[in-house]
Amino acid sequence: MKVEQNSVYVSSQMMYSSQVKKQEQVQPGTFASQIKSKEDMSLDEYKAYFNEKMNSLYTHPSQRNRNDIIDITDAAYKRMQTDPEYEKKILDALAKNKAVNFGNYIPQISYMHIDDTWEGCYGYTKGMKENDSYIKGNSSKHENNVKKKKEDTNKELLEEYIEKRIQARKDMQEFRTKEYFKHKEQNAELNRKALVAKAYEQQILEEH
Repeated sequence: MKVEQNSVYVSSQMMYSSQVKKQEQVQPGTFASQIKSKEDMSLDEYKAYFNEKMNSLYTHPSQRNRNDIIDITDAAYKRMQTDPEYEKKILDALAKNKAVNFGNYIPQISYMHIDDTWEGCYGYTKGMKENDSYIKGNSSKHENNVKKKKEDTNKELLEEYIEKRIQARKDMQEFRTKEYFKHKEQNAELNRKALVAKAYEQQILEEH
């Protein structure tokens, strides 16, 4: 299931691999742990069971202030209840999307539609807003990263400047060398033509 958005989308699967293993592990005392067989559940019971598993998925801190809308049809719930592979596929897709790191800017709205066929599932995000709490929570780390990036950038710019200066000198020397040999060849050609013309004139004079 692909999630599309009208702005830059930064993808990530941080914490996803460990989260997949946790999907089948339910904490004691929860609703899902009280019923052994999903086939024995009513539709409402299975909805509560699935929603509990969905809500337990890891959510990246950058998404905590995002407005999420997850629309699951009854047909989707019914298929997941009887098709463990489809249930896992949907939970995997949700886990990937919830693990995305949006950084300092997050979509204002995230919408996901889940149907009873994979082809019928889709999602999109709309708008972008500054992620204030995420920025504040990572301010010191962000400042250190900015400082390091600035230092690295200055170093790269200095190295690039030196390389360009060296290359410019090489190019100028090469140009001068080419011009020298070009003029030398042109002068040699002119001298050759002059000698040919002089020899031709001498031949004509001798014939007459």
